[in-house]
Amino acid sequence: MKTTKKMGIVFFLGALGVLTVPSLLLTGCHPAALVVPSYIQTVGVDLVQNKTSYFGIDTLFTESLIHNFQMDGRLPLEDASKSDLQIKVVIQKYDKIPVLNDPKTNAVLQYQLSITYDLAAIDQKEKKTFVEETGKIHSYYYYTPQYIGAVNQTEDQAVSQLADDMSHNIVRRVLEGY
Repeated sequence: MKTTKKMGIVFFLGALGVLTVPSLLLTGCHPAALVVPSYIQTVGVDLVQNKTSYFGIDTLFTESLIHNFQMDGRLPLEDASKSDLQIKVVIQKYDKIPVLNDPKTNAVLQYQLSITYDLAAIDQKEKKTFVEETGKIHSYYYYTPQYIGAVNQTEDQAVSQLADDMSHNIVRRVLEGY
């Protein structure tokens, strides 16, 4: 009697596993729904405007935005002037703030990089603004080579990572609404 009961429980758990695992695999691996209207078929990225003294940051952020929209792949890229949805970013401020100092030498061990920017996603077909955010701040922390025991970066490497993070967030904000 006990063996039949155990076999019934084993059979039930096995059947439950066979049904549950495929359903979890099928439901968890899809991109979030687009919040852009269905008539928007292409996206274009304007050159990022740089109102800071950091030379070249505009090119870096433009390339990163284009790369992140390409990697997302839900809307094909088009020239910004011909696209259905035009993305405009203006970098207003670049800050490099020391966060952690060595108590003996007073050398900076960690910095916080912050970019303050304005974002506009303009619906070219309806001639209206789809997304608009001003004074948005994105930060990235990095350790300097003087900090032993942590993964360290140069400022240029950290700015590149900041551009990638910020661009990924912009793509999500424009296409998914958050």
